[in-house]
Amino acid sequence: MRVLSTVRYTALRMIRNYIVLLLLLVVPMLIITLFSFILSGMVTESGVPSLYENAMTMVFCFQLFSGSIVMYLIHHDLLSANRARMYALPFNPAMYAFSIMMCGVVFSVFLGLMLMLYTQYVLGVQWGHWLWIVYNLSLLAILSIIVALILTFTVKPHKLAERLVDVYGVGMILLAGLFFPMPDHAVFDFMGSYGNPLVIALMAIGEMQESNPGRAWYLSSLLLAAIGVLFTVMLAAGRRKLA
Repeated sequence: MRVLSTVRYTALRMIRNYIVLLLLLVVPMLIITLFSFILSGMVTESGVPSLYENAMTMVFCFQLFSGSIVMYLIHHDLLSANRARMYALPFNPAMYAFSIMMCGVVFSVFLGLMLMLYTQYVLGVQWGHWLWIVYNLSLLAILSIIVALILTFTVKPHKLAERLVDVYGVGMILLAGLFFPMPDHAVFDFMGSYGNPLVIALMAIGEMQESNPGRAWYLSSLLLAAIGVLFTVMLAAGRRKLA
């Protein structure tokens, strides 16, 4: 119960972090809006406006950086500045860290929803299966936050962990081939498909839109499996670090 009482405070801290709001909400809005002018009138091979595909890709790309606010709060409260004060309080630090993580997931998905609403009602993007998209958006956010926390608990100094989170996000985008084609090699082929959570999430949505629910659920289950494995690693590293 003591940990639950901190959730409101954690949520307010996230909402008031204007740098995160700028990077994860305002910047993608500006980028998507810019592309709406560039891609105006263009369609994909299937006849869908190119802006639709671009908007979805941008929304999912920025979920890769959703762990930044979570790792900052956990490091600040439990691993550095406020560590002595927080450990003197009568609650479990591990449960407090988990509450920050869950608040981070909700916050990240909320920002994703804001982007989806903006693109639909301002730019005219048709998202289709909203629940399915939000489900996969949530999986990608959870996975990215877990990756960020593993790096927080295992890498020193903290600045290096922050840079590695950036490398993870940018790396997945590059390996997905969104900026330029990757070399024709088995490793790049794997990291541009089943080894890339961003690509898996987008493929799952694409399969559902093409009325292939079995294939779509299979792809989403890959994200769930990755979350399960990495969550176990995060728990082991977190317990040792927070002990």
